[in-house]
Amino acid sequence: MLKKWLAYTCIIFMSSWSAFSLANDLKVKGTLVNAPCTIAPEDKNVEINFGDIRLLDIYERGFEFSKKELILVISECDLSIAQKLKVKFIGTPHHQLAGFLSLDGSDTNPGLGIGFETIDGKPVLLNENTDLILIEKNGRNELKFNTFLKASQDAINNKSIKPGRFSAAATFLIQYE
Repeated sequence: MLKKWLAYTCIIFMSSWSAFSLANDLKVKGTLVNAPCTIAPEDKNVEINFGDIRLLDIYERGFEFSKKELILVISECDLSIAQKLKVKFIGTPHHQLAGFLSLDGSDTNPGLGIGFETIDGKPVLLNENTDLILIEKNGRNELKFNTFLKASQDAINNKSIKPGRFSAAATFLIQYE
């Protein structure tokens, strides 16, 4: 009797289990890439600190903001896959300074933007690829750029730059050839 009761209980349990089960789909996605280099997790987020800038200096004739070095580190490079690359800095473009990155919350200081250039001083326009850059060696390589602040002529003429903190964010994209 006990065996019969256990058998019925198991059948009822199993049938009620299937009555309450839901069909779900499992989707798997991914992309296989043959990238010649990697970017280590510790090298993915790059921060540049422009430090303190005296507001009165900005309005001086001929004033230029100091340039800060930006180094992108690529690792585990394999020159048998690719020897050259292009870099693109992607972000919100400045509405007055063509090719420059707009500051976050740019309504506070709309006259300031961030520019990029090669270490040799050639402009790198926002949202556009650089010229081809040679991957120098297998293993670890450094891609060096300069970043700098720039004030629009209107902001200088109207002395409309306000003191306070500023920040901006861009994404870098590396394309291999």
